[in-house]
Amino acid sequence: MKIQFITKNRHKFEEVEKVMKEFDIELVQLSEDKIEPKELNIREIAELNAKHFFEKTGKPVMVDDTGVFFFAYPNFPGNHPKLMFNLLGYKGLLKLIDNEENHAEFRTIAAFYDGKELKVFEGVLEGEIGQKVFGKDRDVMPYERIFLVEGKPLCDYTREEKNRFSHRAKAFREMGEWLRK
Repeated sequence: MKIQFITKNRHKFEEVEKVMKEFDIELVQLSEDKIEPKELNIREIAELNAKHFFEKTGKPVMVDDTGVFFFAYPNFPGNHPKLMFNLLGYKGLLKLIDNEENHAEFRTIAAFYDGKELKVFEGVLEGEIGQKVFGKDRDVMPYERIFLVEGKPLCDYTREEKNRFSHRAKAFREMGEWLRK
């Protein structure tokens, strides 16, 4: 089975591609900008984009939307982590949680649409925000340098290790199991 995965982010593509191989599903990366209205939550954004890109291509699609949620600040950075990182950088993000609860979670919504059925899966990874930036020389997504899982920066895990427990892997593994049925 071959399915289009909508993302410009090669890290996301590589992670999801490895998970989908477990289910003999081949992904084709469609490197396009998603529609991300600020007033929508991650589930609504994933559903909107799954439908949009199916209509655009006429082929089954997978899309994900991921948010980072600091427990000290409800819905922040939320469904726009890239925007918040670009505005505040590490200095601003870490300053916000200084002397605050540092628990956080990644949430991924993975959506599949084939023109007939829209199916959505959720994966959550709980952790905390560290007090400094780790692995500045590593080629990872920005929040992986400050997000700790069991006290270890996410950037210190290999992609293979991360794919055993990550929010994205959980959501797409559920999708893979559903697609296999």
